[in-house]
Amino acid sequence: MSRIFQSHWWAVFFIFFFPLVVTYSYVEFVRGSELNARLGWLLMIGGLAYLFRHTVLQKFLLFVMSLMALSGAFDILYAVTFGGVFTSATFEAMVLTDTHEALEFLVAYASVENVLLLAFYLTVVYFSLRKLTFRAIERRREKVVAFLGVLMVVVAIQQIVQRDRTFDTIPGFAGVGIDYFNNRDSLEEVIQARQRLYENKVFTATKNSELPQTYVVVIGESMNRNHLGLYGYSRNTTPNLQRYSDQLLKFDNVVSAFAQTRPSLSVSLTEASLRNGMREQEAISLLGAVKKAGFKTWWISNQQPLRVPTSAIASLADESHFISHDFHGVEDHRYDGYLLPYVKRALQDSATHKVIFVHLMGSHLQYRNRYPPEFSVFNNADGARGYREELSDTELQYINEYDNSVRYTDFVLGEILAQLQSHSEAAALSFFADHGEEVYDSKDFKGHGPDGVTKNMLEIPFVLWRNAAYQSAFEVFDRRLGSRLQQPFMLDDYFHFGLCFMQVESSLNRPVHSLCSAEYQPSPRVIYGKDYDKGLQ
Repeated sequence: MSRIFQSHWWAVFFIFFFPLVVTYSYVEFVRGSELNARLGWLLMIGGLAYLFRHTVLQKFLLFVMSLMALSGAFDILYAVTFGGVFTSATFEAMVLTDTHEALEFLVAYASVENVLLLAFYLTVVYFSLRKLTFRAIERRREKVVAFLGVLMVVVAIQQIVQRDRTFDTIPGFAGVGIDYFNNRDSLEEVIQARQRLYENKVFTATKNSELPQTYVVVIGESMNRNHLGLYGYSRNTTPNLQRYSDQLLKFDNVVSAFAQTRPSLSVSLTEASLRNGMREQEAISLLGAVKKAGFKTWWISNQQPLRVPTSAIASLADESHFISHDFHGVEDHRYDGYLLPYVKRALQDSATHKVIFVHLMGSHLQYRNRYPPEFSVFNNADGARGYREELSDTELQYINEYDNSVRYTDFVLGEILAQLQSHSEAAALSFFADHGEEVYDSKDFKGHGPDGVTKNMLEIPFVLWRNAAYQSAFEVFDRRLGSRLQQPFMLDDYFHFGLCFMQVESSLNRPVHSLCSAEYQPSPRVIYGKDYDKGLQ
């Protein structure tokens, strides 16, 4: 037994997997990459230990193991204290905390439970490393493991350097920390570049009317319009939107330009498009254009703050807030409903001309983590449909969870619309999703991405709500929009649509690409080199 505890395998296994066991015990949602990364590091360090016979190399390996143990200690402390895992928002809060605040934080959250677990972990690590012995390769299987260790080094370098996957390659606190500081530096450069672009690029933007106006632009996430009751889905996933149907314009033929968030929003929220080939860094954002026109702007988000292009665009807003800063890495309980008080505050602001951008988490990734338990409305096969008649229990479960997440997004939209209803001035809300989602609709797959793209990954909801004051003040525009509900439209032209429906005249606007312009001309919708209108499955 003593030989087992002196083996480097025991030390490496305990360092990486005790924090993971604790995390699984206290946290409801842990990324699958955590387990994969820890298994990879177990093989890497365990295999290299057979090769590191020189004293200096052994000390280096011990140093790496000590650093990973320190990272594991932070993982344990955070999981037990907050029931969450580290995120970029967590690091943002840590970086902005001074020493005095940090001490107050530790005192406030120290407990018998987290202190004992932390002490146990660090004590076992200390004695394991002290008694650790390095063995030479003696058997064939040890040669195989040593080879796998070297292979894991190559894989880790490839994932980090070529694919920028630090977060998924280095487990826990350490990986998130390195990823944060790397992305923070690059994001700061992007933010500064966008601010310089806004300040230096010559363009005009003016309001068409001085009447008080309030606009809300809600950006959904991973929403397939074929799962919305509003669009004819057999399940009642959108009771709130349907309640406002007499004030809604529902566009039936809109698709996203990409099946991924970043490239989609890079073209939908800026003047860049697939047609003009502009680089994201050279393109003025819709937020920047309406701000130039004299609107007060907000960016309110449930997405992570270290994302391009949204964080750079948000930096131009007069007021911005990422609610991930209000949580402690608890991704599965950070529902979009927590955005509502911030939206309400923005709507009540005294500015006479307001544009409020709201970025939802929507139906991203683990659908069941996107809505509170009381929104578990769909829990059987009633109304569910898929790529085959007899769906498996697992497939049906994912479809139910997805539909529940859609219904929760509908709830959030209903709450915002209820607040807007009380506004006497011209007010409108635009809602679209960054891209769609395949949820066993046309094939045995759930998710989205450029490989094996389906129509369900591209077909998005696109609706516009307007109050009576808006319809009266801008009657010509409104009537024209009402006649365009079946017109083909792709989301990379949303910049021009947004300027039009928010009544902003700009030198950047191209009426031929704006759905509410008299000059609008539909363009070919070629996505990933395939023509959507010519038979994309």
